[in-house]
Amino acid sequence: MESNHAVNRAKQWQIALFPFNNAATNVYFAFYTYFTYYAIMYLSGSTAAALGGAVASATVVLAISTFNSLFAPLMRIFDGITDPICGGFMDRTATKIGKFRPFMIVGNCLLALSLLLMMVFFRGIPDNLGWLRWVVYIVSYIVYVIGYTAQCACTKAGQTCLTNDPKQRSQFVIWNMIGMIGSIVLINVMAGGVLTNEAICAKGTIQYTDAAGVLQTLRGAAYGPQFYNIMVPFVIILSAIYTTMAVAAIAEKDRPEFWGVSEKPAKLKDYVGILKENKEIRWLVLSAGLNKLASTVATSGTVAFLVYGCLMGDYNGLFIPFYALCFIFMGIFFVWGSKTAGQKGQKRGVAQFTIFAFLFYIGVLILLCLYHHDNPATWLSLYTMDGGFRITINLYTILFIVFYGCGYGAFNCCDNLTIPMVADCTDYETYRSGNYVPGIMGTVFSLVDKLISSLQTLLLQIFIVFLVPSLNALPAEGTPYMEGMKLSAIICFCLLPMAAWLVTTFCMTRYSLSGKKMQEVQAVNAVRKAAVQGGMKMEDAMATWQTIDQVPERFVHPIRETGKPTILDKLYERFFTKTETVKGVPSANAVEIPEQYRK
Repeated sequence: MESNHAVNRAKQWQIALFPFNNAATNVYFAFYTYFTYYAIMYLSGSTAAALGGAVASATVVLAISTFNSLFAPLMRIFDGITDPICGGFMDRTATKIGKFRPFMIVGNCLLALSLLLMMVFFRGIPDNLGWLRWVVYIVSYIVYVIGYTAQCACTKAGQTCLTNDPKQRSQFVIWNMIGMIGSIVLINVMAGGVLTNEAICAKGTIQYTDAAGVLQTLRGAAYGPQFYNIMVPFVIILSAIYTTMAVAAIAEKDRPEFWGVSEKPAKLKDYVGILKENKEIRWLVLSAGLNKLASTVATSGTVAFLVYGCLMGDYNGLFIPFYALCFIFMGIFFVWGSKTAGQKGQKRGVAQFTIFAFLFYIGVLILLCLYHHDNPATWLSLYTMDGGFRITINLYTILFIVFYGCGYGAFNCCDNLTIPMVADCTDYETYRSGNYVPGIMGTVFSLVDKLISSLQTLLLQIFIVFLVPSLNALPAEGTPYMEGMKLSAIICFCLLPMAAWLVTTFCMTRYSLSGKKMQEVQAVNAVRKAAVQGGMKMEDAMATWQTIDQVPERFVHPIRETGKPTILDKLYERFFTKTETVKGVPSANAVEIPEQYRK
């Protein structure tokens, strides 16, 4: 703690490394999108089909894909049980290695176990025990859900003790972007890019007869065992390294003096009160959950195959370059977003960049509507290797890069800013009720986030497989263009994210934790904590200090003025500030801590 008692700052290296706990879980999250491909290989009961030595039934292939699209939401119901249990245990945990680190370590071990069960042990089950494959598949997914819940919740909950400085919390988006490059992007590039090269990883082939009796072929790296021989150890080791980095970052702050104000753990009835009375977390999880659903659909490997492969006809030539270009835009927007949120509050950042994302995606939507399969002027093109390397970029591609790059950067900025907002909601709950419950706040957020995002596979089935008459499985490398794919791309790539952003914009007009309100929350929490540590009862502290004007100056973290209002400031004031109420001028009616409670 610094001389200003309202501020708990972390070292810069701690701020940089702790977001890699999110990267550690994102490694598994990104790779588990390949479960459907793996299941098609082995749940049919014939290993030979996975190696291209037998012809599977179209009914079996479609049934397995549909099962996965329904099974994931069912597992989220199981999450509905494990999330609050995990959050309750976390709030009551106080070990020699802290409150959060045990969950990070155990959670990562469970994630590794789930992958080994699914893609190592599972493969060795003989064909005549096909039922056992289904049992192992389901059990491994259950283990994955528990491990993901335990570790993922610490990303949100741990920030409450790491720092309460708005500028430092807003830096999460920058370091999380680096972690995202090293997790989701790296996995997608490895699995969807590097390993699709036949010189590196042999392609697998699955053949099936469709309803008309025509032989169809599914061919790609993800349909072969060698792909998983490379990816499984890569995922486990990479995630373990990221977890070690995050554990080291929070070690110094994972101690009781940084755990909040509560004198004793919250009870079950307190959790009910949190969900009922803390409307801020409700608005946040609704907006963030829908954003997550839209982004997981739009940025999934399946939609990448659909847009860059099926529509544009050059998946290998477009996927990795576009990924790299998007992260240049993300870097710009993340730095801008971090600065905006640090100066004016996390809410301001989310509201502003959600609108930016929507506006830029109008351009992407128009470009996809103009696409025509027989008109090369409406195809994305970067280069050609015919007759030597030549750049072949056209106007359509330039406009797509600008609109999509800016939109992608803006909405990823919003998505990442919502994570430190969970810490804001946790601090607000301490201010509102006196309870320090980072575990339950983090798991409530994770629960809704996962419940909504679990619909990803189902939506992909509905808007791609069921919308394209000739398609029996999700598109993969080599899937040709079919009638109906343009509409599927427009829905999954544009309309779903844009609908989610409209909901987010509405939620932010109702969410009240602005920068000024968080200044009051932190100041009131700080003076109450100092008094409680000196021996005052929590109830008395809450009755004594309720608004910022009652807080002594040394507990108030000042907000720096940013000069004359800009056009963005005026628009924000016009549409988003009706619920932002802070009563009183800081320290105008300051109440000092009584002498007997000063420490």
